Amino acid sequence: MANKKALIESALFMANEPLSLKELAQLAGDEKAARTAMDELKKELANEERGIILIESREGCQLRVKPEYVPMVRHLTPYQDLNKGLLRVLALVAYKQPITQSEIVKVIGNRAYEYVRDLEGRGLIRAVKQGRTKALIATKEFASYFGLEKPEDAKKFFEKINNGMKKDVTKSGKMDDAQEKADDINAEDNGEPY
Repeated sequence: MANKKALIESALFMANEPLSLKELAQLAGDEKAARTAMDELKKELANEERGIILIESREGCQLRVKPEYVPMVRHLTPYQDLNKGLLRVLALVAYKQPITQSEIVKVIGNRAYEYVRDLEGRGLIRAVKQGRTKALIATKEFASYFGLEKPEDAKKFFEKINNGMKKDVTKSGKMDDAQEKADDINAEDNGEPY
């Protein structure tokens, strides 16, 4: 019989979506064997020398890149082609969710409609009809892309990035590239706050 922990790890690596304990139990032989293998794997991956972690949620189990490594490897994902406008809308949705499409249009302009359609098509945001507009929220796909456990963690993620940029500026006495880009984006908005 194959090493059950290695089998579970292989299944989680190959799966595009989270796998339920029931699905993993089918591979491992029974639920107890699957749970034991997952617990061992989770403990091993928690080691600081590993770049991935095992996440368990209501949807199931999934391997993800540790949040501290996401900025360094994100360019390898299929969404590296997100332009500045798409990223601005995505950031607004993630940080202020739920946010209405009309609020985003006020900040970005009519081009926001195109950006929202594109992001919905990519599965990064979801729109729910709300009166004459739509309420926009981040999806599980968004969370996966940014290495988050769930979409609701986005606000903490952006606050962590913002705090990190402030520390970099304080330490070095100058702005890093990320801060300069953020300032460029804000300049395009003529100083309007998000």
